[in-house]
Amino acid sequence: MITFSVVPLARSIGALSGWRRNLTAFVLGVFATLTLAPFFFFPLLLPSFSGLLWLLDAAPSRRRMFLDGWWWGWGFYMTGLYWFCIALLTDPEKFGWLIPPTLFGLTGIIAIYSGVACWLTSWIRIRGLSKIVMFTIVWTLVDYARGHLFTGFPWNLTGYSFGFADASLQMASIVGIYGMTWFALLLGTSPVALGAKKRGWIYIVALWSLFIFGTFWGAGRLHQVNSLPEEQRFAKNVLMRLVQANISQPHKWDPQLQIQGLREHIALTRQDGLDKVTHIIWPETAVPFAISKGAPITKRLGDVIPAGKILITGTLRSEGSEENWQIWNSIMALDHEGNIVGSYDKIHLVPFGEFLPFRYLFPKEWLTPVGDMDFSVGTGGRLVELPDLPPLLPLICYEVIFPELPLPDDIRPQMLLSVTNDAWFGSSTGPYQHFNMARMRAVEQGVPMVRVANTGISAVIDSFGQVIASMPLGTKGYMDVKLPLAQSENTPYNKLKILLMPLLVAFALFLLVNQRLQHKNY
Repeated sequence: MITFSVVPLARSIGALSGWRRNLTAFVLGVFATLTLAPFFFFPLLLPSFSGLLWLLDAAPSRRRMFLDGWWWGWGFYMTGLYWFCIALLTDPEKFGWLIPPTLFGLTGIIAIYSGVACWLTSWIRIRGLSKIVMFTIVWTLVDYARGHLFTGFPWNLTGYSFGFADASLQMASIVGIYGMTWFALLLGTSPVALGAKKRGWIYIVALWSLFIFGTFWGAGRLHQVNSLPEEQRFAKNVLMRLVQANISQPHKWDPQLQIQGLREHIALTRQDGLDKVTHIIWPETAVPFAISKGAPITKRLGDVIPAGKILITGTLRSEGSEENWQIWNSIMALDHEGNIVGSYDKIHLVPFGEFLPFRYLFPKEWLTPVGDMDFSVGTGGRLVELPDLPPLLPLICYEVIFPELPLPDDIRPQMLLSVTNDAWFGSSTGPYQHFNMARMRAVEQGVPMVRVANTGISAVIDSFGQVIASMPLGTKGYMDVKLPLAQSENTPYNKLKILLMPLLVAFALFLLVNQRLQHKNY
């Protein structure tokens, strides 16, 4: 009975035209946004992607398939990335006029990826269950391209919808976020298989059984690690103080309030229990001044730190003269004497935020609102070693969204340190999405993630994606937390990640050849 009840629904959706069809595709894209943080309405994957596939199945032309995908993508990206506009409100007199083109135009440009995925599907002559699987492969490959083209923007990949539970996240240790994205798409399009009758039911039962098995396997994995004694889960003699000063973005860069913001970090640092702390961590640009080598401010920051302790802080770093001045978004580690004992310069800059693409094409007078210089790119590909901490990989803000760590494959960190300033995005969904991606990195790599954010969410996440301790968004405070240990062995994802995309391509070719052979025999 269920088999026949879905067919009329599919036909009625496919028969839509004009504004009703566009609106339906848009709403289906909104459904996909609601499967992500902070909502995690995971079942909405089913109407979102099944509805889109029903539209595509009945589309009269390739142009219409592109438009169906584009309208879906516009709904997804507009509701998932609306917080871009909140950043523009930090200085509305300069940037307020950019809100309409950002909300409607920029998200519409990104939606081209969804349109292209649907358009590419239209060229593949394939039927039945193979067509459903092929759609999910093409979509995953296009998402992979989105994560790499034009500096890459792998934000809100569908696989992040598995963040609704720690147990369901564990599969990322095997297949990573792109594998999770493919699996989420397979689940989301599974109702379409009901049209295949008996074979469709077998397909659906197999998929959802795999999901249930994977979730129970993840739960067992967590139970096993949580049963270990504390000394086997946490590093010895490491107690970190994470400071979250909750400074609003307009105040952060107001010259009259910058010193006050720095004092708030110092006051939180000096709260009770500092004598037991080994490392103090401040968020991105907590020191809102450009520090050069040997600058007096490093000595003053050293005075904040008791002897034998380390301050790790986000800051700006500068070098050069007025004619050749450079500035970096950086992390610096300082000891009690103000010596810089470790540093890192951000290597993956945010387009339009930290650098202007194609700056040389614009007249200089047009660029007055955005400034006349870009941040410089740091040099990566190395771990940072600090006293009493395992070898760590620093990640500043945006860098945590990229699954591929900027390290050679034979080098594995034992800790991920992410400092960020999500004050740009207020209390929107943006900081929650950002935090969920950090959890995914911890599971993929099998190493703990220490995340310190200006306005939140600051947290310590173990190597299985479990939040050990956290401070909510929009709160001021500090917390003293032990450092979880990394998993002793590398994750299957890290060992095999280079094979994932080639395997998907190979599987797609297999489906095409198999369909051609079946058609020939028929």
